[in-house]
Amino acid sequence: MTRIVIHAGFHKTGTTTVQTTLQANRALLEPHLRVCLKADFERLTKAARAYSLAPDEAGRAAVGREAARFFRRLDRDDPRPVLMASEDLSGHLPGRRGLTRYHATAEIMALLSETAVARLDAAPVFFFSTRERDAWLRSTWWQNLRSTRLTLDLDRYAEELAGAVDLEAIVAEVAVRVGPAQVASEPLETSRSRREGPLAPLLDLVALPPEPRAALELRPPENVQPDIGLAEVFLALNRSGLDDRHLREAKKTLRRLAIRQADGDRAA
Repeated sequence: MTRIVIHAGFHKTGTTTVQTTLQANRALLEPHLRVCLKADFERLTKAARAYSLAPDEAGRAAVGREAARFFRRLDRDDPRPVLMASEDLSGHLPGRRGLTRYHATAEIMALLSETAVARLDAAPVFFFSTRERDAWLRSTWWQNLRSTRLTLDLDRYAEELAGAVDLEAIVAEVAVRVGPAQVASEPLETSRSRREGPLAPLLDLVALPPEPRAALELRPPENVQPDIGLAEVFLALNRSGLDDRHLREAKKTLRRLAIRQADGDRAA
């Protein structure tokens, strides 16, 4: 029976670091593990994001259709475990496009589970990385500030997303919806202290042998907010009269300068 582990979220919990590390080690992992990242099932993540915005029957059908398309491509006779990793399987990041919670995640996971069982005769194992509430709020606020024209300060943003911060509650909803499939989670605050960081719990679930595990090329944390007060600057820019094109250019320039400064500080 094919073992399928699905790392479906959550956003801003070390998921980018997981994916870049898997991508960097794909050749090393190939004899032991089938790594599937967003580019391998982009139509499925697009359907999941769309369904999170409009959870109607048409959107549900689209998720099921794209899940079936993906699982059909997997060789059920291949003994290697499958590891799927993309936070967008949970839908859009709350805090944008009117979303205030991961309200569609449990239904999306149920569709993935049902389709995997139908196509591969195997129930997936779902894994979710979580994060302490205040740290997650601040990180998603930063992500939305840099990616959208969010104009809420952190306090107001926290009020708007009060229903989203309990990530473990979303995990519990998934567990009820996909049972008896296995659902696991681990806080980023715990996994980041392990040798492989947020990838470590996933390596446990796929039972990667010790030799390739020890040989992994580990990557530093990705997508980290620079600690130089840029969030407040981006908030002011979002509230300014700059048109969208010039706003994007200003943010890009400031982020580039922040990266250059951080690189210089590390080299000093």
